[in-house]
Amino acid sequence: MRMTRMIGCIFGLSLVLISTQTGWTDSALPASDSLVAHLPEGAVATLEFSNLAPLIERIETSPALRELLSSPQWSDALKLDPVQKALGFKSLAEGQLGMSLWQFAKTYFGDRIVLGIYPPTQPGSPPDGVLILRVKDAASLATLRGRLTPLLPLAGDKIRLSARDDGGHTVTMEDGNQAVIRDQWIVISKQKPLLDRTLQSLAIPAASGDSVATSAEWKQMATQLGTDHDVQFFLNMTRLTGLVGHRLIPPKLDNGVVSLLLGGYLELAAGSPYVGSTLDIRDNHFELRSTVAGNPGHLDAAHQPFVLEGDPAPRADVPATKNPLNGFSITRDFSAWYRNREWLLEASLLPGFDKFETGLATFLPGRDFGEDVLPLLGNRLTLVTAPQSFAHLRGTPGVQLPGIALLLDLAKPAEANDVLSLVFQTIVLVSNLQAMQENRQPFVLSSETYRNTQVAFAKYVKQPEGPTLPISYNFQPASARVGDRYVIATNVEMCHQLIDIMHNEAIAPAADQPTRVEGVRDVYFDLSPTVAADLLELNSQVLHAQNLQQGKSQEQSVQELQALLKLLRQLTPVSFSSTRFADRWQLEFQGGWK
Repeated sequence: MRMTRMIGCIFGLSLVLISTQTGWTDSALPASDSLVAHLPEGAVATLEFSNLAPLIERIETSPALRELLSSPQWSDALKLDPVQKALGFKSLAEGQLGMSLWQFAKTYFGDRIVLGIYPPTQPGSPPDGVLILRVKDAASLATLRGRLTPLLPLAGDKIRLSARDDGGHTVTMEDGNQAVIRDQWIVISKQKPLLDRTLQSLAIPAASGDSVATSAEWKQMATQLGTDHDVQFFLNMTRLTGLVGHRLIPPKLDNGVVSLLLGGYLELAAGSPYVGSTLDIRDNHFELRSTVAGNPGHLDAAHQPFVLEGDPAPRADVPATKNPLNGFSITRDFSAWYRNREWLLEASLLPGFDKFETGLATFLPGRDFGEDVLPLLGNRLTLVTAPQSFAHLRGTPGVQLPGIALLLDLAKPAEANDVLSLVFQTIVLVSNLQAMQENRQPFVLSSETYRNTQVAFAKYVKQPEGPTLPISYNFQPASARVGDRYVIATNVEMCHQLIDIMHNEAIAPAADQPTRVEGVRDVYFDLSPTVAADLLELNSQVLHAQNLQQGKSQEQSVQELQALLKLLRQLTPVSFSSTRFADRWQLEFQGGWK
């Protein structure tokens, strides 16, 4: 059956819910246990929601929702006809229900819901499915019955209600879906055998020995991820691969960035028995995870660039700069990935690498990128951004960009320093050629010693002045080598910050270093919405000018920007990470609100 129809059936059932006093035991399953234990064996995927009532309550009372409902965007939406009709339906429904839709959702969807997806019984048909919904208080169904039974005749032949011998009731929908309602339970399916097996499992818990929860794939996921989550998704890769007859993830990817970031995870997923995802929401924080099982060390030779070993293995970390906007770090054997690109990427992407090397020849004449340059670099690349003070100017650019710094680990520090210094000098030279064409001040190369580190940087002979300087004046390139790391920054300020951090890390006692958790983080990205809001506000005049060109009024532009700034400042930093363990690979996305 189609999942959208199945979920829609829940709302249709609110017209015919009838409570009984005998039947399935209410204590058949503890509230903290997964309802997957009652799904018949053979499901390709499951999706379970647990204890949603507190989450619905937090959403209903959240400052973010209040901000949305008071925003100009919501005021504009209220003028739309579909929104007006929806609000009209909301008023009618709440009047008939005797409660708000928020309270209705908390009462009837706030305990546990699980959806199982099964292979279709007929080739070419949509997948079959079964949905189990548990209501915490069976008496609430009786109350709802009294309010909605008078509306049942309005449904005509589209909904038929019949009593069951076991004391429950069956609701038959026009599209063939059947729902059985009894005590705290609602079970929906279009396939009667699937429905009957589920009902048997609920009536006699011991009969659920052939449930999804007893499969090897589910047990492995439950061991590695646990089952006590607000939302949990399970995809049986073993069963799904067998059904389609071939691996689901192609051996060669059609996107080089995706390959570099997630190539190892995806290759492990192709042979994993399952893909599991969980969502946990706390008072002001959420964590979304996706995990695949297997030993990353057993990947084939082409994918070994994603599995770095060593003592200790390099870890993707972002330096703690002052007031950071965002950071990004990745650990890979970049040289080996580049050599193996024919095995990792589709052939249509390979000519792009040739063009890249041709363009790079401007900066590194006479050197082969794959053979002469990449082997000099280490296995970690880090990028950080943060607002800058524009100390190199007597004024500010009209568009104020954050400072950016690239931090490279070096496998051969002395040789790499020479090559990267040449790249830096060429960047300054190219910038000066553009300056002549754009009639702006050129750079001169200079250097200084900062904390016993030689810093090369570009400076203006005469500092540019003015409140709205061209965007190019955001940049004052700087570079330095600190031990086995090399930094290239868009301004001296960022370069100094990173030198401070690397020097402090070098002299910090071991006890002061952060404790390493199990597993090796190989990708990390974070972003501060608050700092992003500050940068947007600094550039508000530019944003307003763009909105005016698009036909918006000044008042509308100001209101929209203020609403966006308020929303961003309600959020805490978000982060994404990829962590490799001995028996699995895990992606994690985290964020929160104030």
